[in-house]
Amino acid sequence: MVMKPTRRRIWRLASLCVLALLTSSIAWLISRPTLIPVGSYRLEARIRGKGHPAVVFESDLEGGFAPYQVLQDRIADQTETLTYERAGLGRSGSGPVPPTAEQTARELRVLLGLAGIRPPVVLVCYAAGCLYAQVFAHDFPAETAGIVLVDPLTEGFYDRMAKQAEWRDAEAKMPAGARRELAAFPETLAEVGKASLLPQVPCVVVTALKPTGKWPFASRQDMDEWLKDNQGLVSRLPQVEHIVLPQATHASILQSDQTSKAILEMVQRAKINGQ
Repeated sequence: MVMKPTRRRIWRLASLCVLALLTSSIAWLISRPTLIPVGSYRLEARIRGKGHPAVVFESDLEGGFAPYQVLQDRIADQTETLTYERAGLGRSGSGPVPPTAEQTARELRVLLGLAGIRPPVVLVCYAAGCLYAQVFAHDFPAETAGIVLVDPLTEGFYDRMAKQAEWRDAEAKMPAGARRELAAFPETLAEVGKASLLPQVPCVVVTALKPTGKWPFASRQDMDEWLKDNQGLVSRLPQVEHIVLPQATHASILQSDQTSKAILEMVQRAKINGQ
């Protein structure tokens, strides 16, 4: 015998559906990227989670929220997080030229204040983004609780890569904002050189070792050079821990559980230190 749904049951199911839709809509509104004015232009940012210290993500050359999506969601369960697009990337407006690391550090500092992010923060950076994050930590050490450098690009590796034809092909396909940053790289690298001996800011460097099969991380020799350059960076950093992930590639390292663990341990360390 088939029972017909009662009116009360229908209303209950409808109410649950509406509640679920409202909940998901509110979550989307809270987490969706927003444009924050930092003067005459605006920067696109995505804020998720609650707690202190906040974790601030600095992206690679081409920016984008997608590479950090999984990682930000994991960290946002424990504390406040912010990802953003540097000036000229994504929907962010074009800022002052040249977009060097020091200019980017100043922009980020203004953005954090306008977004209500209370310092000090834990900086998490990836590849070329680590150049900008190092300068921020150097220029504003009291506002930096710690820094996690994930597969950081170094000057030595960039110099070798930039001499290859594959690099010129890749650069031509990059967004205009990324090409502007590359044009400013001589100044950025000089600024990073001055900031190479960071103040007493706790650091963790996480390095991938598995080749991707694609340029510029195609072979074991490529990864050996990558590791050597990362070790050179580690030797210049105070209070540093180096985590090497043999099974992670440059593409997968942001999704690694060990990367998430390193970030959360840095957050906990800042809490213990009363930051």
